[in-house]
Amino acid sequence: MLERSSPLAHTVRVVTYNVHGFVGTDGAWNPERVISAIEQLSPDLVALQEVELTPHAATPATTAAWLAQRLAMRCHFTLTRPGRGGGHFGNAVLSRHDFELVAEGSLPHRGGEPRAVQWLRVRTAAREFHLMNTHLGIHFWERYFQVRALLGAEWLIRAGTDLPLVVCGDFNATTLSPVYRALARDLRDVRAGERRLRRGTWPSSRPLLAIDHMFVSPEFRVRSCSVVRDAVTKRASDHLPLLAVLEWDAVARTAGVTSAGVLAS
Repeated sequence: MLERSSPLAHTVRVVTYNVHGFVGTDGAWNPERVISAIEQLSPDLVALQEVELTPHAATPATTAAWLAQRLAMRCHFTLTRPGRGGGHFGNAVLSRHDFELVAEGSLPHRGGEPRAVQWLRVRTAAREFHLMNTHLGIHFWERYFQVRALLGAEWLIRAGTDLPLVVCGDFNATTLSPVYRALARDLRDVRAGERRLRRGTWPSSRPLLAIDHMFVSPEFRVRSCSVVRDAVTKRASDHLPLLAVLEWDAVARTAGVTSAGVLAS
């Protein structure tokens, strides 16, 4: 059930989206389709996973700067492994608001693909908040150790002492999994209580599994949320984007973390 709005409330539109290296369900590498999918959602913040930044024989190079310019947003990219053709592969956050990198780093992996977390401090005119973007492994025990690290002192425990928090990404875990339950213990799933929104995000052609999630701390109210499935998103990636409109009262706390990074550009 969606929550009642406050007359002093401010909102932010947040999207989490695994873009599958910009390879669509037809097997074609096409970043422009992902751009179109994102543009139609009019987001303030976009958390992307499986971002492939690489020169391509048939098209201009795709870079973090290109993504930022194309969407008129600021972008921070975190490398997880080398990409094709000398490129880079990892996660990215795009924002219409100023932000500061607090930390980024790897999660434990045991023979699987390297995984990382991005932790940013987002500055809106009304309030600052934290955003974490991640992509967990495909193997059960790998996800188990990764979520333990994410919930540990370096990440969520440290973030939980400060500003409101959004944690999102591809968790490769359904709502019945221990990974999901661990994250939902202290944070709220933006789809909680909305049975019709339990539909899956993967695979985009026939979304049977909800493995892409967004969790928020109690300071946020969820005005609306949706898994976006249309002609564009069904082809742009093998995942569907999850969009949430979050609301909070414009009463900012003065406490803050000391940034471990620099202002992203």
